[in-house]
Amino acid sequence: MSQQVKPFSGPLQDVVSVLVYQRSTERPLVTFLLGSDEGDKVCLPREEVRITKIRPKDISNSPSPSFWRRDVCFSEVAKGLARQLVVGDVSNPQLIQLTRVFVSDKDGHYQHMVFAVQVDEPFTIQTTPDSSSQNRRRKLTLTELQDLPTDQLERRNILDLALHVADCIDKSMMGALMKEVGVSRLWECVDKSKMTSYEALLRAPSYNQDGINILYEEFVRSSYPHSTLSFSDVRDLFTHLGWKDNERRIFRAFDKDKCGELSVEDFFYGMTAVDPKTNHGQGPAEIRCRCIFRYYDENNDDQMERPEVEAMVRDIENIHARDTSDNIIQERIKEAFEIFGVPDESQVPLVNFLSAVGNLKFRGTSVLLRTVTSPILHLTLSLRHPDRKRPSTPDHTRASHKLSKLCKGQSEDRCNSNNNSSNNSQQEMDTTPPCTKAVDHETPIVISSNSQASIPLSEGAFQSQESGGVYSLAQHTVKVRRSGQIIDIHRLLDMERAGEVSDTGLDTDETNDQHTDLRSPTERVKLPNARHRLINRFQSYEAFDNKSLSNEMVSALRFFEQEKKNKPALNWGEVDMVKLGQYIISLCNGVKERFETEPRLLRLSAPCYILGDLHGNYRDLVCFEKGLWRVGPQLTPANFLFLGDYVDRGAYGIEVVSYLFAQKLLAPAKFFLLRGNHEVRDIQQAFTFHRECLDKFGERLGQSVWEAVNTVFDCMPLAAIVDERIFCIHGGIPRLEGDLNELNKIPCPLPNPEAQSTIAWQMMWNDPITAEEYNDDTEKELEVNQGFAYNIKRQTALVFNRAAFANFLKKFGLTHVVRAHEVKQAGFEIQQGGQLMTVFSSSHYCGGSNEAACILLHNYLIRVIRIDTT
Repeated sequence: MSQQVKPFSGPLQDVVSVLVYQRSTERPLVTFLLGSDEGDKVCLPREEVRITKIRPKDISNSPSPSFWRRDVCFSEVAKGLARQLVVGDVSNPQLIQLTRVFVSDKDGHYQHMVFAVQVDEPFTIQTTPDSSSQNRRRKLTLTELQDLPTDQLERRNILDLALHVADCIDKSMMGALMKEVGVSRLWECVDKSKMTSYEALLRAPSYNQDGINILYEEFVRSSYPHSTLSFSDVRDLFTHLGWKDNERRIFRAFDKDKCGELSVEDFFYGMTAVDPKTNHGQGPAEIRCRCIFRYYDENNDDQMERPEVEAMVRDIENIHARDTSDNIIQERIKEAFEIFGVPDESQVPLVNFLSAVGNLKFRGTSVLLRTVTSPILHLTLSLRHPDRKRPSTPDHTRASHKLSKLCKGQSEDRCNSNNNSSNNSQQEMDTTPPCTKAVDHETPIVISSNSQASIPLSEGAFQSQESGGVYSLAQHTVKVRRSGQIIDIHRLLDMERAGEVSDTGLDTDETNDQHTDLRSPTERVKLPNARHRLINRFQSYEAFDNKSLSNEMVSALRFFEQEKKNKPALNWGEVDMVKLGQYIISLCNGVKERFETEPRLLRLSAPCYILGDLHGNYRDLVCFEKGLWRVGPQLTPANFLFLGDYVDRGAYGIEVVSYLFAQKLLAPAKFFLLRGNHEVRDIQQAFTFHRECLDKFGERLGQSVWEAVNTVFDCMPLAAIVDERIFCIHGGIPRLEGDLNELNKIPCPLPNPEAQSTIAWQMMWNDPITAEEYNDDTEKELEVNQGFAYNIKRQTALVFNRAAFANFLKKFGLTHVVRAHEVKQAGFEIQQGGQLMTVFSSSHYCGGSNEAACILLHNYLIRVIRIDTT
């Protein structure tokens, strides 16, 4: 087994490798000394070489602004490395391969040089007492090297280099193989009318330069110091993108040349092909279909046998939530072979598969081979927080969760902005039936899966303004209509280059870290660098991208909310609920990654709006939006904290959570959701949310939607502290023996909080005791248990009295507690001498007459705001 390699996260240095060889009298008999230092793989010995980089302005007459001074004699490094490997004389090294890798957002590159070093008899391996790895080095003849399985070689170029050396009679005939790797080879200004299918594929998901650089960054650091990716380099990434236990299959799908390695082009085109935002039409569709074919072609022989066809058919039926009983599947397989023109059900050649899909005879491939989250945005999270464990992603989705022609009556500007794409809609290789009876020439809204799933959480969201945070210039301007609708964004750097603004400093900011390199690698890693600025800039752009997952979900909910011809308000009309359900599952998978990175106890800063129970009241949620964050949370200078109970008892639980999840992805550092007692499966099955999902999406898909939503609930935080003084929770204060840090030890995910965490269960269920609940037995219990007693009204958890509440505040240095959990006629209630506030944000709860309220923490005031929901 080869070892699992994690992406390199330190500074990128030049690397020298050596290929030690000995030539006998006969040319084919060339013996090579190779190492096995990386697991069981045969590899070239190498070492990193520190270089000196200085500012270009300090070099007079420098050839280019990207000049890096390198005061290193690399051939001497190679000779010294060879001496460590063998006993005997070492001749002058001969350069046989030079690879330059240009790094995104840096004015330079690193080099990987491979030298061939010929040694004389005797060919003896050098051994040292403190180097056990030397014992794993071995001598191989060229024939033995050629007979090794590909997966035993660190990289295929080892064999290529060995053949290159063997073909040269003497060193004077040996030439150097030169190669350059850079993102510019992939991302250039290309005339749309002259684009190749691969160039069109790379632009299909609406990537921009910043997103491409993030993807390229992953390639460089995963392959370092090589110029290709092996399976071990990307296995972790494939796992976390949703291919657990199928990593080799997806690697095979990317490896179009069947060489066991991925070039930068293979990696980019493969990642783009599986991106949920990539349309399954025109040129990109053929590339996607070739990937799909290789994914199911287990023996990689360009023929799909019956078991492989069956696997594909089952995946299509499962993703569409259709019947997968054996007799149905066998019928589908028979139909598939007839469509592919193979009536004897033997083997389907690649050309038959492409023809059947291209002619729209075999349908359903658009849902195959899709990541749960957009790869670029998944990488944003892991690059922003390299010390954090990558969030886990469930393996059940290789599906596209896009909705085509989601609704009638789209806004005029959206139609006008997209009518170019609508002209080509009938040329797609595989088009999904429209969800509605669309108006003639109506442009489809394509809701693409999870383009916001991995946006990093800003640490600034957890700090007060007094903590000394440093301001920086945002990368974009945002244009907003009088109604509050965001209509356009522009990059400040582009405006500067066009002369609209004079000096933003952003050009300098992108590179000013890159030339100070006399620090140690450890110091360099700790400093802010271009990678983090790149990610922050990308986050800023994506938050306002109308084609992002979150904004498309919000747009779809606008359609649901509004009254249209033949469609009442708060109604989906003729929308295909199967596709909507699949889309919500994708949304849940994305936001789950977000919550997995958050602590169980959030620490926020004011200004902060706090909302209580919503209980499926989408109408009131929209009222709060219009009143509090009309232009969106990302442009509103406040944090937003929701205290739980989003579902049950109201008719629109799925719409409420879809809206909140979308906003969480749009503004992850400003929109925060706590878990309430109704975010539990058993409770929902006893009330209404489980049945709501089944009624809206059908028994099978509804169950999948319900489970996907609850996997998000399982990961939600449970409490928050605002400005280190205001404790916020759904239910009530818990009986906590230790300090507040114990809350962060609560497991995540938490599918069964009652059994897994007593503290979590109390925070979701506890109540302040009322006068009606006092009796002799309760008083005794309160006295024995430091102010806590069994909650008879709830038949679970605890109640607490004023003494317990005062002790809680004093012990943890708090001044107030804000909670939800109980309906109040005025929408709020104030208790415990003004230090305990209950807020309820769903009016007319269960047919009653109560109002809806929220709380604003600002300027050291706790202000209650009641919303007119009439």
